Amino acid sequence: MTNTKKPENKSTLQKKNTLILALMLLLLITLFLVQCQLEKIKNNATQEQEAQTALLLKQKYETDSLRRSDSLEAIELKLASEYLVDSIRISDSLAQHQATVLPSKKDDSTQRLLKQAAIDSLKAVKEAEALIRDSLEKIRIRDSLHRADTIPPEAFLTPPAGRYYEPIRLKVKCDEVKCKTWLSFGDTNQIQDGSSGIEYNKTGVVFFRAEDSLGNLSAWEKGNYDMASDNRCGKNGFAVPVGKKEICVDAYEYPNIADEIPKDMVSHEQAANLCEKAGKRLCSIEEWQAACRGKEKVVYSYGNTYHPFKCNTNTKKVMRSGRKEQCRSWWGMHDMNGNLWEWTSSPSPQKSGMFLVAGGAWNGNNLTQCKENKFSFYPQNQYPYVGFRCCKDAP
Repeated sequence: MTNTKKPENKSTLQKKNTLILALMLLLLITLFLVQCQLEKIKNNATQEQEAQTALLLKQKYETDSLRRSDSLEAIELKLASEYLVDSIRISDSLAQHQATVLPSKKDDSTQRLLKQAAIDSLKAVKEAEALIRDSLEKIRIRDSLHRADTIPPEAFLTPPAGRYYEPIRLKVKCDEVKCKTWLSFGDTNQIQDGSSGIEYNKTGVVFFRAEDSLGNLSAWEKGNYDMASDNRCGKNGFAVPVGKKEICVDAYEYPNIADEIPKDMVSHEQAANLCEKAGKRLCSIEEWQAACRGKEKVVYSYGNTYHPFKCNTNTKKVMRSGRKEQCRSWWGMHDMNGNLWEWTSSPSPQKSGMFLVAGGAWNGNNLTQCKENKFSFYPQNQYPYVGFRCCKDAP
């Protein structure tokens, strides 16, 4: 009995070993096939990410060709690059999750966790894809808007064209945040950088222009400068030809001091007395307008076209004298358009007992012209929007 049982045990053991080996081989083959499948999935994901990377590089190249560097674009491209990194990380995570779901003895709770992790990963991928689509759409919209912007920037000289009695430092400024500027003396063949400032002390023509960040280039403009050698009018006063004589007109509204708040709340009589104490007199309407209109008889002290920002003409209060650098007439008078109405010594030809006022106040907009005058203010009253300027005969 004992001898006959041993061969059966040995045979059974051999069968069991053979079965185990077969199962192990089958498991190895399964693992190999799964690994091949995972490699294929990973390679496909890598190719897809490379394609997306190429697309983003193309988008960036196109935006760079438009020479844009604004912060919104930088944020959107940063989001795009972060999406790519996150997508690769998520793809690797999915592969790891799939590798764990093999023919092995996993309990139900582990299976549920793995399944939920896979669902969460796929959800994250979809959210990231939606984010990148939105970002690229914003870039596309900005591209089209920027391509539609063909309006060149506005350039202007500072200090503005006119007569000066001391050397000046010329610059070209622009109405946009990012732009390049140039100037040239005498003609347009001697171009120099207009942003740094150049010492200037000559009578002549200065050409200037600007280019914005999209490549829109303004046409050459010019400003005429007259560098005089002798100022007969003293500090903060400059000569203005009126008829056959010259009048010294204050450069600023009374008290004729740069960066001071000009005096308001003064009656016509008080204004006349203050000018008299300074050895001067109130300007007549003819003298005032000659000082404002300049050598070329312009509508505004800075030119013939109204500009809302060159003078204090569209705000809610008076400004310190000379703060608006472009609000300077050819002869050197500041703030003649806007800031404060100014009393003159000229009686109104239309209403007895009234005097003409000129220039407009801080909220007059395009009506603050050199030729604009009114007689509707009672001379005995004090107004918070009426000041004055003094004149005297040139020696």
